[in-house]
Amino acid sequence: MSTATATIERSERVAPDPGPSAAGSADAPASTDRLAALDGLRGLACLVVLVHHALLTTPIFSAASADPVAARDAANPLELVLTWSPLHIVWEGAGAVWVFFVLSGYVLVRQVREPASFDWVAYYPQRLARLYVPVFAAVALAAVLITIFGNADHGTMASAWMQRRADDVTVKGVLYDGTLLDGAGFTVSPLWSLQWEVWFSLLLPLFVFAVHPHQAARRPIWLALTAPLAAVAIFMLGGAPYLMVFLVGAVLAAAKDPIAAVVDRLTRTRWSAVLLWSACALWVLVMLPARWTLAGIPAVPSSMHVPLSISAAAVVLVMALHCRVATRVLTTRVLLWFGAVSFSLYLVHEPILVALAKIFGDGRLWIALPLGLAIAVAVGAGFWMAVERPATALSRWIGRTVKGRRSAPEPASTR
Repeated sequence: MSTATATIERSERVAPDPGPSAAGSADAPASTDRLAALDGLRGLACLVVLVHHALLTTPIFSAASADPVAARDAANPLELVLTWSPLHIVWEGAGAVWVFFVLSGYVLVRQVREPASFDWVAYYPQRLARLYVPVFAAVALAAVLITIFGNADHGTMASAWMQRRADDVTVKGVLYDGTLLDGAGFTVSPLWSLQWEVWFSLLLPLFVFAVHPHQAARRPIWLALTAPLAAVAIFMLGGAPYLMVFLVGAVLAAAKDPIAAVVDRLTRTRWSAVLLWSACALWVLVMLPARWTLAGIPAVPSSMHVPLSISAAAVVLVMALHCRVATRVLTTRVLLWFGAVSFSLYLVHEPILVALAKIFGDGRLWIALPLGLAIAVAVGAGFWMAVERPATALSRWIGRTVKGRRSAPEPASTR
């Protein structure tokens, strides 16, 4: 992938597994921490995306992303270490995409605990409002920034990535970014990955059926309605590779109890736990940025880089849920805060970074990058308060309203 975006949509937090009702249950705090760790994981992945796009405004890292072979031949030692070693994970945007896709697959499928009783009629308007209201606001904000700064004095940039950013607002770009079903333009180019989040949300019944066939089959109407949509997404838009990553998360959700049992058996002693989680951490460090760490190794063909990266994203999720050290790190206040604002920050950060880079130009990127990152975080927090939180409240109101109207008793007949 040439761009390092992520579907940083922050789904409503999944309630912990029902257990003993006693407030002092030993299982409840651990379950709650594990679920909170998923929010922290979103926050961490969001920071990776932010760093990635910031670095792409520079010529050297943009060149590496566009043509790794040529860039490696011309790289200095620092560039080599940051790009073709496990340190690349700090700005591995493509890997962050897989993490977000796996997270979404896990969270949404896990919410549908009983497919036969799940209110699909309320789900669709609630979910689409949750996604699209912030997107519309973000596209409007980006259009304003591009109109003002798109042709700044330093608009000609050496970074190939910067040269592909929009210099003006086009109707096609706004429509692409506003609808998401047929891709994204360059108004807010990271929205290309949110396109597949929308398609996954529309096709959720098929994913539930894939992992819970006996339960989901009780409501075949939703399978019949979503099957044509699946054909469009897979055959006309080429979405099969992306939708399969969501399926990985769905499988992890369906197999959460067997996975927990296996982890418990493998971590019964302190040293076995250290060995297991060390091996998992090493796998993530090397395989998440597989395109870079394994480049030039004949034994690993390039066609295996993406599958290996996706496998590392799945391991990240398992570690977040079951590794105590990972859970502690991911539930720190900083990462939980970034997890809370991650969707908003994802939506607004790119136009801000691009505008600052164009204003200062290549010669002063050392000013533009830290300033742009700080402004993006501040604007993301404001966007979360002013747009995303009201959108979430609206989404929940829609869900309650639809459910209420469908469950309300019919008026008694006066006849």
